[in-house]
Amino acid sequence: MNIHRMIDVTSISIGSKFFPKYFRDGIDTPSFSEHLRQVVVMMPDIYETGDYEVVSDTLSGKIGSGFRVAQWLGAEYPSIIYHHGANEIPFDYGFRHIFPHEKVKIPANLFLIRAPFHKSRKEFSEGLATLSNFVMMMAVSVALIEQVVEHIKKESDQKVLVAGSSLGGFITNLHHIYFHSADVYTPLIAGTAIDDAFLNSVYSKSVSEKAKSQPEKFGKIMNFKHDFATVSHQNVFPLLARHDAIIRYDVQKKSYGACPVETFEKGHATGALSYKVLRNHMLKHLQP
Repeated sequence: MNIHRMIDVTSISIGSKFFPKYFRDGIDTPSFSEHLRQVVVMMPDIYETGDYEVVSDTLSGKIGSGFRVAQWLGAEYPSIIYHHGANEIPFDYGFRHIFPHEKVKIPANLFLIRAPFHKSRKEFSEGLATLSNFVMMMAVSVALIEQVVEHIKKESDQKVLVAGSSLGGFITNLHHIYFHSADVYTPLIAGTAIDDAFLNSVYSKSVSEKAKSQPEKFGKIMNFKHDFATVSHQNVFPLLARHDAIIRYDVQKKSYGACPVETFEKGHATGALSYKVLRNHMLKHLQP
């Protein structure tokens, strides 16, 4: 077995034995679009760099999330809005390594989104006991990204790029499908067939048997490849890892349809740790 794939399989196989299963309390849920329609983001005023807490009204009640203005160079610079991966605790772990802006000059304004249920592993585990909460979580992140895009557009006429890794990449694609208000999208190690990662990859070991026993119902909620095909994707630049055992390359590349996909020779874990590759992919597509 390829070493990159082996790392993915081993880490997920071990981790799945110690953490509660996804969706153990059921997969009944309104659709993503229904959740998104009901999200009302109570956006705070943005005055300076730092972390901002956000409360949103949702079908599940009031839910907390947040964002960080990590770097603001000025209105004459383009902006990057980045979303972290699932169960990434602390939520800024990857972001700080991809964009070490205090050590490396990053010629862009930098924003980081924090999804609901990502303040602690306990909060994540309890929150993701149902598929409805997972879908709601994605909807809140997509709606919050849109609010940040709108804020930036009021301040600057430069490009806005939306990006994310793994879960963040799926959310990047969802924002593209439902809002398409950013200038550039770079989904990283993600696709549009979210259901495949949960049901058919090694990651399925982390999913409850109850959820896996209803693949058609699950897929109806968590597969967005047909929605992606209905919108223009000329400004979408996906990056997939060829040896990924979670975001399976052949499946997710196909899920992008005619959209060109760039590839690097890594797995899911080793790809997520390829900070310079991920950063350069985003910056390359942010250029005029």
